[in-house]
Amino acid sequence: MVKEQEMISKDFVDKYYLKEEVIPESVFTKSEQARADLRSVEYKIFKEKNPSLFERFVIFGSNTIGKAIQFGVSKNEEKKMNTLLYLLGYDFTVKQLYGFALFLLVLGFVVGIALAISVMALLGISIMFIGIIAFFFVRSMPDSQMRVRLSKSSSDLVTFVLYLVIYMRQTPDLEAAVQFASENLTSYLSFDLKKLLWDTAARKYTNIKSALDYYSERWAKMSPAFTDSLFLIESSTYQKSDENRLQLLDAASQRILNGTYESMTAYASTLKEPLNMVYMLGMVLPVLGLVLAPMMMAFVQIPDFGVLLALMYDVGLPLLIYYLLRDRLLLRPAGFAPPDLSLVPNLPKISHFFLKVGKSKITVNAIIPAAVVFALFAIPVVAFYQLLEVFGPTQIYVSLFITAGIGIALYVYFKLSVMQLKTAEDELIRLQDSFAAAAFQMGSFLSQGYPPESTILKLNDTMQNTPISGFISITVSNIKNLGMSLSSALFDKSNGSTRYFPSSMLIASMRVFVESSKKSVQSAAAAMLYISKHLSNLKLIDQQVKSLLDEVTSGMRVEVGFLSPVMAGIVVGMTSLIGTVLRSLASSIGSIQNSVSGSGAGGSLSSVIPFAFSLFNLSGGIIPLYTFQMIIGIYMIVLSVIIGYAISMIAQPGDKVFMMSTIADTLLTSVILYIIIAFAVTLVFSSVGGLVLSATHVV
Repeated sequence: MVKEQEMISKDFVDKYYLKEEVIPESVFTKSEQARADLRSVEYKIFKEKNPSLFERFVIFGSNTIGKAIQFGVSKNEEKKMNTLLYLLGYDFTVKQLYGFALFLLVLGFVVGIALAISVMALLGISIMFIGIIAFFFVRSMPDSQMRVRLSKSSSDLVTFVLYLVIYMRQTPDLEAAVQFASENLTSYLSFDLKKLLWDTAARKYTNIKSALDYYSERWAKMSPAFTDSLFLIESSTYQKSDENRLQLLDAASQRILNGTYESMTAYASTLKEPLNMVYMLGMVLPVLGLVLAPMMMAFVQIPDFGVLLALMYDVGLPLLIYYLLRDRLLLRPAGFAPPDLSLVPNLPKISHFFLKVGKSKITVNAIIPAAVVFALFAIPVVAFYQLLEVFGPTQIYVSLFITAGIGIALYVYFKLSVMQLKTAEDELIRLQDSFAAAAFQMGSFLSQGYPPESTILKLNDTMQNTPISGFISITVSNIKNLGMSLSSALFDKSNGSTRYFPSSMLIASMRVFVESSKKSVQSAAAAMLYISKHLSNLKLIDQQVKSLLDEVTSGMRVEVGFLSPVMAGIVVGMTSLIGTVLRSLASSIGSIQNSVSGSGAGGSLSSVIPFAFSLFNLSGGIIPLYTFQMIIGIYMIVLSVIIGYAISMIAQPGDKVFMMSTIADTLLTSVILYIIIAFAVTLVFSSVGGLVLSATHVV
């Protein structure tokens, strides 16, 4: 049921989102003027001067091998794919994209065959395999990116309905309410709403209701609660009494909230079995399988075994885990949109942070301190490089610095990339959470007959030392010290309080407050009391959804943050012990054979002993222990990044700040635990192994 209703599939993209919206073929013919007319002159100049790196690669690939080898595309597929590329903002056609895919395929085979002919056969085969994967990945890119975009837009469906309800409780004008929502939403959904308004003005639709009916059909399969809510909102415009109209609006608000919780409940229940499968196939079995690796290395001659192991664990398994998780993550139904930080002033871009130097503030790329951290961990490796040449536990001890350097450097990069952004996001979340109480007090003061300006002044006295106190104090300061009106104190582009606290929900609520105050104080009081009630319900449902999803993500955190690092660390220690023992046995085989031959034993025994030992190539395939450790260590690091990404996509999809912060926290825990366990187990096992070998006189 969940899969049928909520999956953003190719079928959904084709039959719902692109329904009757396929762009005419002439738009994508560069020789015609139609395509040029759709772009502004400024945008066209910008794109010509600043094409993206990906677009440059696509054009280059399509103009080389893509021209020599033509790729057949059906008419229907060409129209659909061109439409997707147009909606995604790319300035190339599907034939050019497929030509680039062929370019990657041919390039992979040419390079792979060249390497396979030389000594690196395994690497050549791997590159050919990567070329095949790249070919299919590029071909499916428009569909995949549109599904991701729709997933991000779906998070704003709840907010869209709530904006409509808040506005229409005061002004039962559906078109004005849609305009209000389009101005306050910041995702792709805002562009969809503006296009509906434009199409209505251009008489493509008879009225805004017809436009919304058409638009709701696109989401009917993915979010039936959204469709039901829109129907209730539209129905409210036909009610003669205000009581019935308000009841329908309240029912619409409650329907989208309850529908969100119901869909999340169903989604969470479907996650458990796939995640258990991912954990077994991607974590438990691979780590346990590593126990057999040293035995295989010692007993079987496998060419380039280290390269094969690295490709399996550091490339193949992560891709498998990502593939298994990716489709499941795209099934996530619509939820609550994260705070939008794009309008917050004085914030660095992602991957950057501000550093104070005296009174000035400079912007630093997070990759710089990450590189410094890695260099600090690399210094001991350079100093003790000679120890890596001696087979034994010291190889693991020294190589752990490299693994720690990679893991901690990535942690520093992810953490510093969003550290200041995360602080701002948390402040916005606390601001929104406390605004429900502030809105209730505003409604209470307004009900007592206080005018709007006096209400803000009294609110400043009662809401001291709360997250919203800063917003209120700036508003009061603008009114008192700068002599601004209430509207200017809130929305002035230079000094307005919403400029420093650009929460979309707060801005929308304040606009309703200002507009309703123009009608009457009682109207403003009713609006703020409803907003308070609505925000309280929203917070309650949001907490229930988070609690529901935490049951799923908490298991993933434990698995990647504790179980997998512990298992991997133990495997490294066991590998050190097994490798040391096998090396010791290998060095003793010759003396054992000489002893048997020199003892004058029977001919049958003299022939059987060498044959028995020849079955085991004890010294032929063992790779250095530092190579083995680094393969496992990098696997743990990549695994932590993927699971951190999955946790963030389940809990709060579309929020890059939360995603990078979650990856950083997951990385730090798993890397530190893995380093400690690997070091401790290797130390204990090497000590015990040395005692056993000494007692048995093998060494």
